[in-house]
Amino acid sequence: MQQLKNLNNYGLLVDLDGTIIQNNEFISLNVKKSIKKLSIHMPVSIVTGRGPQDVLKFSKQLDLYGPQYCENGTSVVDATSKKFLDVSLISDEISSEIIKGFMNSNMEYLVVSNGKTYINPNNILKNVSSLVLSSKRQVELNKFVKKYNNLISEYHLEFSTDENGNKFINIHNNSLGKAKAYNHFKKFYNLSSNNIFFIGDGLNDLSIILKCKNSISMGNAEEEIKSKSKFITDSVYEDGVSTAIENIILPLIKA
Repeated sequence: MQQLKNLNNYGLLVDLDGTIIQNNEFISLNVKKSIKKLSIHMPVSIVTGRGPQDVLKFSKQLDLYGPQYCENGTSVVDATSKKFLDVSLISDEISSEIIKGFMNSNMEYLVVSNGKTYINPNNILKNVSSLVLSSKRQVELNKFVKKYNNLISEYHLEFSTDENGNKFINIHNNSLGKAKAYNHFKKFYNLSSNNIFFIGDGLNDLSIILKCKNSISMGNAEEEIKSKSKFITDSVYEDGVSTAIENIILPLIKA
């Protein structure tokens, strides 16, 4: 990789949880080294369901620059200046009612407001960009969606899971999901569709996998994600991102 020249006509979008991050917020040394080395030669951006605070923390650890994509593409933050490049908000009226429903649900939840992530807040927040409800049981989430469907229906809802077996509903004012991040990344760096790579593992990655010609799913990814991806790498516990960079991305670029 050290012999590569500047490859700004290529780019990589990469998920966080279950892709870069293992349990307990751990990123292996090999994955850190691979991403840092690659980002010297081409733009690399995180695209995740997490809020801006977490994205900025991990982009700093990985020495990333440029736009980073939070809340499944709902907000975009610059890794260096920490300024927001774009954000789509849920109306205060709707978010207030959904937060009240969260409070009465006896489930864990989080709210992203003004770029900050609040876990189980007991007050109504304004300028909300993400509402996330979590449970170990999918049936509980389904019941919530059914009960509050009249509020949620005009916004984009996505289900997701993490490596610990937790299940989530993610509510955003972003009908494209992570595909919105793909569109922004492509335009921002003026990239060809053939030169963009994506690595991910979850159901909330599907919208971007269907757009990206060079999609790579992790070995620990859900079967639907694997079946829709062009390539499959090792699992997050086997440094699958490093394997993908060395055995898929770099050979394609050199070819």
